[in-house]
Amino acid sequence: MEAIREGDSVLVYIDEKRKFIIRVEPGKLLGTDKGFIKHDDLIGKPHGSVVETSMGVKAYLYRPLRQDFYSGLKRVTQVIHPKDAALMIYLSGIGPGSRVGEAGVGSGFLTIAIASIIGDSGVLYGFDISDEALSTTSENLEKAGLRHRVVLTRRDVREGVDVDNLDSFFLDIPDPWSALEKIVHSLKDSATILVYVPTVNQVEKTVLAMRNLRVFGDIHVYELLLRELSVEEGAVRPHSRMIGHTGYIVFGRKLSKTTTS
Repeated sequence: MEAIREGDSVLVYIDEKRKFIIRVEPGKLLGTDKGFIKHDDLIGKPHGSVVETSMGVKAYLYRPLRQDFYSGLKRVTQVIHPKDAALMIYLSGIGPGSRVGEAGVGSGFLTIAIASIIGDSGVLYGFDISDEALSTTSENLEKAGLRHRVVLTRRDVREGVDVDNLDSFFLDIPDPWSALEKIVHSLKDSATILVYVPTVNQVEKTVLAMRNLRVFGDIHVYELLLRELSVEEGAVRPHSRMIGHTGYIVFGRKLSKTTTS
């Protein structure tokens, strides 16, 4: 049984509206409208255990998952939802040790998801043209404990990138078709490319550009809808709210030079 230690990150869960990720520090307090909790009272307790606030309200102690960081991170842009990030990462084929590119990083939500997959032996090269986006992404990566896996650079990838031998590239920019020819040289043969766009017009331009370049194959477009169920005895039904359309995912693989020549 692994006990909570000083310096650990802990999700303190009171209810759906009261979820707090804290870094345990002796002498500190977590204050809520349901009472406070002393950090000292958490040290030595196992993950999954229960404590009470000063008002006698139960709080559950969980080891934070990546999805738990999602609601507490700073945002300066629209973000890629976990449902989309999950499929993009699955399709990309990346894993521990992978070398990956991403542009633009925005608020760093997809950056965190990718960095959590590649391990300490991998590296993610994140590009953006906004200093504010790069600063926010760096801050959010620090909160998630993943900053050391990511190299952040201010660069417009439509003008090219200075990395190579990448296993995958993720594009989340308004006109990804303008960057394809510049980034393709950074990819290994058979490497994957994942493009995220919010409108069908952008999908069309991206897919046609990929076809016209004749360096990408196995091209597909996906959209995911996520609906949670509310479960009560004798009354199981879909939630009245769901995460519907968020964006489209364009997938492709780089062809080798011998295939395209």
